[in-house]
Amino acid sequence: MGIAEVEGIHAFFSQYRISVTYLEHEAVVTSEDAARTRGFALKQGIKAIVLTNGNDWLVVDVSADKKVNMKAVAEKKGWSKGKIRMATAEEVMEKTGCEIGAVPPFGHKESIPLFVDVGIFENTESTFNIGLRTHSVKLKTADVKKVFDILHAEIGSFSS
Repeated sequence: MGIAEVEGIHAFFSQYRISVTYLEHEAVVTSEDAARTRGFALKQGIKAIVLTNGNDWLVVDVSADKKVNMKAVAEKKGWSKGKIRMATAEEVMEKTGCEIGAVPPFGHKESIPLFVDVGIFENTESTFNIGLRTHSVKLKTADVKKVFDILHAEIGSFSS
């Protein structure tokens, strides 16, 4: 559970020669706990939210101090505003291989489309969990942008 995602993200950073600082810490579930434990501002964190319309899946990455704008996501995906919802804990595990609170912004068990909120790029450095609640990374936000470019993520305004 999650260790394969940790290893996959390590390999991804190595393959693309992206310099990161790996962090191990007490288990965190909320963005607030993660910021406090890591010693960073809440807005520097990236949280990954798994959404579905009942048929299709999507991961939306937003700054940890923001919420996903469900209406904007539904409109961009062409999903009914009445059908879009957050995935359950069981669905998150099934689709990403991770527990809620450990889901990384990319590198999931299944290939899931990524939406990335532009607000993420307002920071100099970013931090996020990489598959386990006890493992995260810190890296330059410019490198986070490179990652999302490599992965062809959809970048737009997806937070409120």
